[in-house]
Formats: sequence, C-alpha cells, structure tokens
Amino acid sequence: MKITGIICEYNPFHNGHKYQIDKLRESGSDYIIAVMSGDWVQRGGPAIIDKHSRTRMALKSGVDMVIELPVIYSTGAAGDFAYGGVSLLDALGCVDELSFGCESPSLEALEDVTQFMLTHQEELAKEIASYMKEGNSYPKARELALLNHFNEHIVEGLCKPNNTLATEYRKALYNLDSKIKPCPIHRIGSNYNETKLNMQSYSSATAIRECILSSYDYMKNDDSYIRSNDDIVGISNMSFVGNTAVRQAMSEPLSPIINHVPSSTYDILLERLGRSYPLTSQNFSREVGYKAILEKEEGYEDYLDVSRELSDKIKKNLIYFQSYDQFCTLLKTKEITYSRVSRCLTHILLNIKKDCYDEDKKASYARVLGFRKDSEKLLSIIKESSSIPMITKLADASNVLDERQMKLLDRDIMAAHIFDFVSACKYQSNENANEFTRQIVII
Repeated sequence: MKITGIICEYNPFHNGHKYQIDKLRESGSDYIIAVMSGDWVQRGGPAIIDKHSRTRMALKSGVDMVIELPVIYSTGAAGDFAYGGVSLLDALGCVDELSFGCESPSLEALEDVTQFMLTHQEELAKEIASYMKEGNSYPKARELALLNHFNEHIVEGLCKPNNTLATEYRKALYNLDSKIKPCPIHRIGSNYNETKLNMQSYSSATAIRECILSSYDYMKNDDSYIRSNDDIVGISNMSFVGNTAVRQAMSEPLSPIINHVPSSTYDILLERLGRSYPLTSQNFSREVGYKAILEKEEGYEDYLDVSRELSDKIKKNLIYFQSYDQFCTLLKTKEITYSRVSRCLTHILLNIKKDCYDEDKKASYARVLGFRKDSEKLLSIIKESSSIPMITKLADASNVLDERQMKLLDRDIMAAHIFDFVSACKYQSNENANEFTRQIVII
C-alpha cells in the first residue's frame, strides 16, 4: 500500500491540481492525503472561498482525505509553511511519499541546490545578509547569494515560486529525518503568478481568482442581473437559491473558467458565488485597521515575522491607513516585500505571535476537514500509526488535546470565525457562522 501526501491551498482547486492527482494514481498511490491551508493562506490574506468548500472540491476530484494546515503555518513564510505541512504528514506515521509541483527543467539540479543549502546554511545566511544590507529584498538577496555558487539558468529556475517551496519541502524532510520520500511532479501550464487565463486548460490559481473577482464585480454592476424576480432572494447582496433560471443567468460571467477547473469545482464555485464568497484582503480592511489601532501603543514586534523596523513603520503610517491593500503598498520597501507585509498584517489581525510555535515547531495535532466514504479505512490506519491526536469533531477536541495543543487549535477556530464573520456581514448570510456547527465533509 502506498500513501501519498500533498501540502496545498487549493485556492481554488483547478486542472493543474487534478493533473497531479491523476499522475499519482498512475504511479500507484492507493490513498492521497491533502494537508490544506484553512481560511487563511500563505500569500498573507484570506482564501477566496472557505475551507469547507475547497475540501469538497478536493474530495470530488480524487483526494481521499483533507487535513487542515494550522493557521500558524498556513500564513507563514515558505519555510514555516513547508515545515508545518511536512511535520504534520510525518507525524501521521503512514505517509510514504510527499508529492509537490516544481518548475525546474532539471530535478537533479533542484536536488543539488537543496543539498548545498542544507550543508552551507551559515555561509549562505551571511551572504544573504550582506546583499540585504545593500538594499535588496530577501528573495533577491537569496538569488544573488546562490548565483555565487550556481549558474544563472539553475538559479533562475530555483527562484520560481513552486521551486522555492520544493526546496523548503526537501529541507524539512531532511531536518525532520523523515522517512517520507520526495515525489516531485513537473508543473505544466501557466506560471504560478500568471494573472491571465491561458489558451489551454491549465491556468494558474491566481488567474482563476482574478477571473472570479471580475465575474462577481460584473454581476454586481450590471443592471441586467439586478431585476425584480420572485426566484431571487436577497438580490442586493447577489444571493440566490439554486433556481435553474437564476443559475443560468449567474453562470454566464463565470463561464471563462469552466475549462480551467474540474466540473465539480465549477459547480461548487457557481453554487457559492455571491452567497459566501469571493473574499479578498480588502474585505478585512476595517478589522485590520481596528486591531492595529488597539495595538499601536505597545507596538507589533511580538507578532510573527514583524521586525522592529516594520513595527515602527506601521505605527508611523497608521494615520494614513485607508485599506488593507493600500497599507501594504505604503509599507513595502526593497527589503520588505508586499507579501511579507501582508502576512504580518494577517498575523496582527489573527493574534499570531512569535511564541506561537512549540520548541521544535512541529505540528502537534491533525484536524480532519473531510474524507471520501470509500477511503474510510484511511482513518483507521492513521489512528493506529499517528504520533499526534487526530480530530474529527471539534466538540471532542478537549478530550484528546493538552492545554498547549488546545491553545493552538483555538487560534485556528478564531481565525475561521473572523473569516466567517466578514463573509456573513458582506453577504448577509449566517450559514457559515460557527466552526462548531459545521459538519465534517464526507463525499
């Protein structure tokens, strides 16, 4: 029996993700476990749609089980994101391989660079620090440091987003002395950050999100969609009840993505559009601004990833706060990227501080979001082999978690409640209002 793990966001699930799963089935994977970000993702901000909907997408497209990546990892930098996911899969005690996408034309070169980074960490750290003193951002400084040791072609490939994560996965496996074997799959289709749908069927999640947001804006602003009709409920907030005529009317602007996501993903996106999503960082502007004002006197250095320099800059510029995105743009510098600023503001909002990790930084519980009914045996396998508690029902969590673990889980729950609160306010719907009333997804 072969069990494969994937660390992912599925924001949303698209054809590239389905391609990876199909490849794993072809190679003999009996079970596929996805450790997926919850409602908050690694770029620093909310997922476009809630984690339970994304869990349904994954399970309907062939994933056997979805486990939530705790928010302290899902909103972290690449190294923390990777280490959290790998440590969780490793603790399950039954995962044979870790599958991840990569963009490198040479997997051997990726392995060589990863091994070099592991064995020359101190030397690289000094070189990176030197380049940052010259005014380079961390990603650029890292690139320049690697160019001292590898040719431009290799480094250019390594610094692409998926390859950056690939190296972090390999480092995490090494540092954990894990028996899990890496299983890289060459990424196909658009680049990770491509903002436009491509002519084929493999577009980036970024491009698909942009299309969804454009579709929703079109629906809101086009008078042809805003009409008096007994079939439409709460039309001022673009809600609908699944009536066929309404569904056809609303599906038209979303149709550009129909060939870029599995049909099950498209149906879920269409079902939830205007009822609970889309959500963006901008929708959390008031909450972020309010939390920043509350914390201004004491500063923000206690929060994860926030340096003294950034803390001072937030305090100094808080009077100019207008919105989440505008404030990120205002605060970013050559040394501090937009994404890092966004992650830091998310950490402030969600109360994620530098002391949130255990001493070894390993994931300490596994919360199951959903599983396929025909893969129920996987639950038994994990229960027998796992070195960390598995949670399938939140109400029972306190019976199996210690005090430290409960504090971490409570942070996940609070993060979800903040996400659902803003969704409820925007769409005038309380159907997703409480984590404790949400049922585990079973397909």
